[in-house]
Amino acid sequence: MTNPVSNHDMKVFTGLSNPDLSKRIARYCGVKVSQADFELYTNGESDVDIQDSVRGKNVYIVQSSGRDTNNHLMGLLLFIQACKLAGARRITAVLPLLPYARGDHKQPDKRKPIAAKMIAGMLEVAGANQVITVDIHSPQTEGFFSIPVDCLTARFLFERWIKENVPDWQQAVVCSPDEGGTRRAGILAEKLRLPMALIHRESFNEEHIISGNVQDKQVILIDDLADTCFTLHNAVTQLVRVGGARCVFICVTHAVLSQMPQELFCRSELVKMVVTNTVNQDYSDCHESITDKLVVIDVSDVIGEAIRRNHYGESVRAIM
Repeated sequence: MTNPVSNHDMKVFTGLSNPDLSKRIARYCGVKVSQADFELYTNGESDVDIQDSVRGKNVYIVQSSGRDTNNHLMGLLLFIQACKLAGARRITAVLPLLPYARGDHKQPDKRKPIAAKMIAGMLEVAGANQVITVDIHSPQTEGFFSIPVDCLTARFLFERWIKENVPDWQQAVVCSPDEGGTRRAGILAEKLRLPMALIHRESFNEEHIISGNVQDKQVILIDDLADTCFTLHNAVTQLVRVGGARCVFICVTHAVLSQMPQELFCRSELVKMVVTNTVNQDYSDCHESITDKLVVIDVSDVIGEAIRRNHYGESVRAIM
């Protein structure tokens, strides 16, 4: 029996955050990016006007986070409601980097919000039927949603790059820069059949303890997000100075890079920093010491395959 859903029922839209990634995703899905006008008025308010008909269609809106997070989030919420009012059959928010994902808990001694829970509620109230994201900061964030959430991963891309580009990768050690990334590093180490190390910071004396042997080893340091790069820079310093590591490769899914610490990239022990294009960045103006060590790999095939499988009602477990 022929599947009654075709790519004519699929509409892929792009927000303002990452149009290049959206075009790559649409190309993978065999469709063109549909037309919608996003505006930002001088008083800071956002607006959206959908140019293509979405009535009875499965709509996928690609809007990542990173820089200008609040405006991109507001534009996404307005777009979702506009699609709902225009009669879309199903609306999927494709958020390669989920905004406010780091606000997934509240410390007992702090008077702070749980921002990720608020984002989940806002997306649902706006009218989203599903969310697709990549390497979410904490697995428990999925529990904030009452709609389906597909948490994809760029780990397969990192695995392939490591096997093709890291010499004698079988002798390497996978490391997490802090306790929060233990699970992430553990999964990569298990898939590559490599030992694992962990950097632990004692809060009472600010000392760093490395659990695991990295002496004279090449270390694969993995994290989900790099913003100021302070954690990564500190991790590289500790691995080399305290642990005696020979060299370090960094793998990061979301390269926000609000600060580009040249001192990190100038370290001779740092061989390469591998990131994905979930966050739109222009590295052409960066110093040569940065561009020489920065590698960007394309994640559009992973997201595009998830969209295709969702559209045709197929399982996405194989790519998660």
